Amino acid sequence: MRFARGRAVLGVLCLLLCGWAGAAPVAAPAVVGVVYPDIPPPYRAVFTQILAGVRAAPEIAVRPYRLERDVTPAALERWVRANGCRAVIALGRRGVDAARALGDGVPVIVGAVLVTDPPADRGMVGISLAPAPRRLFARLRELAPEVRRVAVVYNPSHSAWLIERARAAAQAQHLEFTALTARDLRAAVHRYREIFEEATPGRLALWLPQDPSTVDSGSVLPLVLQASWDRDVVVFSSNPAYVARGVLFALYPDNTAMGTSLGRMALEAARDDGASPRRLRLLTDLSIAVNLRTADHLGLAFTGRQIQGFDLVFPLGR
Repeated sequence: MRFARGRAVLGVLCLLLCGWAGAAPVAAPAVVGVVYPDIPPPYRAVFTQILAGVRAAPEIAVRPYRLERDVTPAALERWVRANGCRAVIALGRRGVDAARALGDGVPVIVGAVLVTDPPADRGMVGISLAPAPRRLFARLRELAPEVRRVAVVYNPSHSAWLIERARAAAQAQHLEFTALTARDLRAAVHRYREIFEEATPGRLALWLPQDPSTVDSGSVLPLVLQASWDRDVVVFSSNPAYVARGVLFALYPDNTAMGTSLGRMALEAARDDGASPRRLRLLTDLSIAVNLRTADHLGLAFTGRQIQGFDLVFPLGR
């Protein structure tokens, strides 16, 4: 009996040892540099949240680099080499400009920068701050199901690529899509007037993209909000500050989730495994802000579960 038990124990040990011997070695984390501007609080919190998201991936060893105003391309390149970075995440326009100097020696993933027309920024890989229109229109359908048409005023020099994708996204949601061009604020005001003159109350939604040549908070936004209030037109945007002013809803970055997505892209680039095409993507890691007073005015009723799912609610305290 003892002999049999001994053989059994030896058999288990052999199986374990064989399993250990055959197991693949654990890959060392890939070192990823994260380059971002050195800016004061509270704005620095955006980069802190993105960094937390990148660090969420155990396969990544993060090396943060805060850009001083006088940093030289040579200093950044030396830092990348000294830390053994296999990819670099460049945040903000200053981060992207600094990382361009690295050339082709290390893959660069961009984030926290607004790019609405990638052909003008050839070679960029990463995530634009522009929300994916398919996410915007899906939320519109959820919050204002009676809407049948989406209108937008855009500058073709800035946003032609984005509008192409918006047109396809609207079709997928069975929404009529009207895109009018304007190259400055004065022309944009005329376009908005055209849209409101033809508006069917409750059936039209106006999308305000992130383009200072077609909408600003000082002159155009008040006119748009007053006309939308008078004619019961849904207005949505990508700026939560506009929601505080009266826009129905806005989708804006979920910084931590965006950081995790940037980390995945950097890991793919570092491993160069071809798991997904390397390109610039529109933002899908999004939070939502909603103005309940505007919703009441438009006759829109939300369930308690919907309201609990909103990340920001205006007026504050509701």
